[in-house]
Amino acid sequence: MMILSKLLIVASMALPAAEAFTSPATPVARLQLENTATLLRAESPTEDAEEGQSIEAFLKENYPLFESTIFSKVPNGYASLKGSDFTIFCASDAVMADIEQKRKLQISDPRNLEITEKLASYHLIPNGKVTRERLQREDWTVPKTADGVAALSIGGVLTAGGELRVGRSKSGGFMGFGAKEDGGVVIGNNDAKIIKSVNVGKQGIVHEVDALVAPDLIWRYFDQLRIPGF
Repeated sequence: MMILSKLLIVASMALPAAEAFTSPATPVARLQLENTATLLRAESPTEDAEEGQSIEAFLKENYPLFESTIFSKVPNGYASLKGSDFTIFCASDAVMADIEQKRKLQISDPRNLEITEKLASYHLIPNGKVTRERLQREDWTVPKTADGVAALSIGGVLTAGGELRVGRSKSGGFMGFGAKEDGGVVIGNNDAKIIKSVNVGKQGIVHEVDALVAPDLIWRYFDQLRIPGF
């Protein structure tokens, strides 16, 4: 009994130390633990493009379909990037190849140019370099989500086309039901997930994503002003 009593006394004395990692009054210790978890969840570190390579050359070499079909349609796209920070959400060639043929025709139709420019502009953040680390930064001043995952410190980003949601990715479940937040980050209402990130020069960053980030709603505006038969 004496040994048990001593063990209980030792255990009670140790409780305050353990509490240091969970109490809201000690956010630094808790943040250190959670930041480690965030780093472990990252798919891959940020890479660097070839030194001295321009953003136009980089996109044409690594993402030719996205560059020719989408980014080249951003009004004054390349001109607006000179001398300023920028962020580009870039769909891979595999994603571009999987776009249904009808949508490819709509994008290429000159009568849809204004809508295509709007769609393309959602993939560019001018005057701002938003790193993967910034998108993944967590906010420990608010409670965790219902799935037990820390909230993100930003809820959206402002692109040249408009605002895009930044949220948590989900996994698991069955046929869309029961999926839970897994700690990853997605962009836009299509839940485009970042595959990798590449620094282009000192001022720019390109995030390769697994879907177009523009809102699906924008596709409804294609062809609306066209006259049948013309």
